[in-house]
Amino acid sequence: MSTRQAAWLGWLAAVLLCGLVFRTWPALDLAASAPFYLPQIPTGFIGNLYHGVLDLWRLVPQVGRVLGVVGLLVLLVPARRIPCGAARRWRGRLLAAVALLLLGVCLVVNQGLKEHVGRPRPQQVKPFGGPTDYVPVGSLSHACERNCSFVSGHAATGFVIAGFGLWGVRRVRRRWWAAGALLCLLVGAARVAQGGHFASDVVFSLLVMTGVAMAMRSAMVQVRSLRRRYGRQRALRTGTDPRDGLASGSGMAGRSIIAQP
Repeated sequence: MSTRQAAWLGWLAAVLLCGLVFRTWPALDLAASAPFYLPQIPTGFIGNLYHGVLDLWRLVPQVGRVLGVVGLLVLLVPARRIPCGAARRWRGRLLAAVALLLLGVCLVVNQGLKEHVGRPRPQQVKPFGGPTDYVPVGSLSHACERNCSFVSGHAATGFVIAGFGLWGVRRVRRRWWAAGALLCLLVGAARVAQGGHFASDVVFSLLVMTGVAMAMRSAMVQVRSLRRRYGRQRALRTGTDPRDGLASGSGMAGRSIIAQP
């Protein structure tokens, strides 16, 4: 089994395990939200009483929008016009984070799951003073029509910083994934305190975004592999070194290119 296959197997196991836990004990979500619910206050949940939590709720989507705009502007600057190696690497990291934002948060989370699963938010369910029945994770519902609870878009946006390490070596990827996971859970905890999401919404937001990031990296690895293969085939046909584009000619130079793995 390759490292990539093992990673996908571990991700699938985590998804199944979390699904099994929250389906077997659906009251876990209610128990996690209950300490933050106070029926005697107008907002219902104590998280809405703190300016820091409210500022975070407003700030996270704005940061996501700014990151997307900056990434699109940077994309207009060709990599060959950036002379510094470090700046060029950070350009690639920024574009990876923007791609994770667009594919993961905008497409999969906001336009996919949140618009079609239909799970009501904690502040909308009867145990917390709302009009609808509680819907456990993993169930489709019509109780919520749009912008629903599953999964957390704020938490998913927090995970986007993991994209900065997406093209790096394993050690770099793990470090940025840990930072993204921590920010995802912290932002998600604030949303639970506001009654905006259940704990399972946050957990599955992390799992969904991790899966999107893994799929993006797998696709890029395949693209790079195909490009290298095409470059080697072209070098064999033309006698050109695919690394520097110089003509190899005949003799030792041509033989050295052919012998490269």
